[in-house]
Amino acid sequence: MQLEIRHLRVVAAIAECGSISRASAVLGHSQPAVTAQLQRIERALGGRLFARDGTGAKPTALGAMVLSHAQGIIALHDDLVRDVQRRDAEGDLATLRLGATAGPMAAGLMTVSRRLLPEAEVSLHVSDADEELVELLAESRLEIGLSVDYPGYELPVPEGLSEAVLGVEPVFVVLSKDHPLADEPEVPLAALAGERWLPGVGKDVRMRAMFRDTCRRAGFVPRRIQRTDASLVFSLISQGHGVSLCRAITAERENVVVRPLAGDPMWVRERLLWSVGSPVAEHVPGIRDVLAAAYREQAEAMPVYQAWQRSRRRSWSEGEVEPFA
Repeated sequence: MQLEIRHLRVVAAIAECGSISRASAVLGHSQPAVTAQLQRIERALGGRLFARDGTGAKPTALGAMVLSHAQGIIALHDDLVRDVQRRDAEGDLATLRLGATAGPMAAGLMTVSRRLLPEAEVSLHVSDADEELVELLAESRLEIGLSVDYPGYELPVPEGLSEAVLGVEPVFVVLSKDHPLADEPEVPLAALAGERWLPGVGKDVRMRAMFRDTCRRAGFVPRRIQRTDASLVFSLISQGHGVSLCRAITAERENVVVRPLAGDPMWVRERLLWSVGSPVAEHVPGIRDVLAAAYREQAEAMPVYQAWQRSRRRSWSEGEVEPFA
């Protein structure tokens, strides 16, 4: 008998499930059929792969060696099949699965991708957290992701993924237009110590850690935190029910103003992530360049952010080191 991928899947399933009966259910075959299949595999390889007793099936020394190879072969085979299936008859990219956390640039990723790859079927998955997004990319369940992280609180990029930074910007604050500090050009974080903070209900662990640490350095612990749906945050702020952190490229809305934090205590990076071994990798430079241009265009459309940049350029020209290029 010649060993095939389907035989390796049987061996891997038995090892993962710990018994032939459980592996049979996972594989969708009867237990006698899987037992017979295993016996044929063992005869072909010249020895027992599992020691079976009342507690289940455990790999023998030969079985452990076969498994170490089988798992890698199965993964490579699945990658090959997936990449081939994702190309159409002419060899062009047929599908493109995008991912992003909710933010100002998420829709732009889809727009740019559809413009540059008009023949591809493009989908967008919105993740609750960047950790989830990176995991989906690492597992090849997405091809390209738009992620944010925070200098000093970076989310590591797993092996097999690559990244390109689109921009680095300061974290600003959103206030009601009637807030006592709304007319100030910059707002000291310590001046907001008694405010109710209205973060969204997302799972951005690193953002929360950065916020807590920065508040401690400013001399206070934020005690009035009310998590709410992101779609309600601006409405609540406009009616004076709290304040919130935001991106510098966030647009002001009716009855709401966006202001820089004095001293720029928090920063955020926008970055593009992709699998280096994916067929989409060859298209990433084009997507990256157009998306970076779109990011700059959005930043230039924000008067408050532009005013902040002009003030910081004066500081840098006077001898201060620019914090981020």
